[in-house]
Amino acid sequence: MRRFAMFLSVLFAFSALVSIADEELRAQSDSEAWNEGVEYYRTGDVTNALRVLRPMMLTRSHGARAAELVAKLEFERGNLEEAAAAALIALRANPSDERANRNFTRAVDGLPEALEAKHVDEVLKAARGKDPGALMLAATYDARDIMKESGGYLTNAPARIVELSDILSKRAGGLSDAWLLVKEAICQAVTNEEQAATIVMQVDRAREKSRLASRQLADLDPEGYSTMSDVEHDCTRFLKMTAMPPAAIGEDLVAQSNAWQDVESFNGRSWQQDALDFTRAFRAKFPAWARAYEQQAQSDTNRPPFTAEDQAKISALATELEKLQMECVESPLPPSQEKALELIREIRELLPKDGGGGQGQQGQQGRQSGQPQQNQQPQENQQPQDDGESGQDDQPQEEDAPQDGEGEVQEEESQEDKEVDAILRRAQERSDEHEADKKARMRKAPLPPNERDW
Repeated sequence: MRRFAMFLSVLFAFSALVSIADEELRAQSDSEAWNEGVEYYRTGDVTNALRVLRPMMLTRSHGARAAELVAKLEFERGNLEEAAAAALIALRANPSDERANRNFTRAVDGLPEALEAKHVDEVLKAARGKDPGALMLAATYDARDIMKESGGYLTNAPARIVELSDILSKRAGGLSDAWLLVKEAICQAVTNEEQAATIVMQVDRAREKSRLASRQLADLDPEGYSTMSDVEHDCTRFLKMTAMPPAAIGEDLVAQSNAWQDVESFNGRSWQQDALDFTRAFRAKFPAWARAYEQQAQSDTNRPPFTAEDQAKISALATELEKLQMECVESPLPPSQEKALELIREIRELLPKDGGGGQGQQGQQGRQSGQPQQNQQPQENQQPQDDGESGQDDQPQEEDAPQDGEGEVQEEESQEDKEVDAILRRAQERSDEHEADKKARMRKAPLPPNERDW
């Protein structure tokens, strides 16, 4: 037994000696690596200096010094994120070190601006070649969808509320990227510096509202709905400024159809006023857009022609349409909203069928508010209805099946009239559903927060 005890004591002593030797070898290796990294630094070889020093930031012997030197090199290269991370390691090793505190503060001070600039570059790079008006159109519909959903998500069960708040917050935050593209387009298009500065300031405010809405929705703040309402107003206003003629006339059809059906106003705006605004946006951009289309058609023979006669006729029809819509806005009993719809249809038929200008025929078939998600193309044959209700008609409605005895469609009925009749029929059906749903909700007491919304 005594011999066994002596054997164990010798073994433990030997293990301790081996451990001390290993530590001495590691310390010697760290010192050699440190000297190598410093030598690279002194000779100006930043790449190799960082290669050697980065792994040393977590070592006991040289971690703080290596982190401090890495922070200095990354800061000089403009990599503030990496510089701040390295400076934090150095500060944790010596919390009371004044120099470590100064270095960390210097690296962190410019970090938010650097991260924002990096994000802006990534967004603009991803959207290169895309039409800002088309992206703004998708963002506008998404803003309307978010606004409607934010008005009722708090009536769900608690677990569902948390899930929805996270989803809505991320979507609202994503809207801020659309404003970057609008800002870029305005800076390139507006030559008046004073006017450009005013618009850019308005865009920055709108972008900040989107960020505020994102934070409020994440915090379950009921004010998120009010902020999203302001965001939707901003999106619609700038959509009227950026939408190209094909999209503008498509939105014109949506608004004028809803005005004719006397659909409840959305977010406090008159559908008839919206229709007039989109007509004015169409008229303002049409001459330059038509000239650009002609130039592109000369080099691309696959594009359908756009004759001077058609352009002149469109201009005349748009002038007549604006006058008629002005009367409809000013009169409590609009004179002829159906006539305005006919003029819009005629303008659409005269436009080149490929849309031109990189925007395509989006909006020509009319789109329901809330249907398209951000960066998603609109579906064909959607009804031009936007009554401000969410969660009821997320999918495009199917075409009505023919009833017995109706027989085949008459040949003399034009495709255009059939399309408009279908659109208006669906608009009326949606309006009736909306009124019935609203009356049902008025008779129903509000649900407590712990119960799921309908």
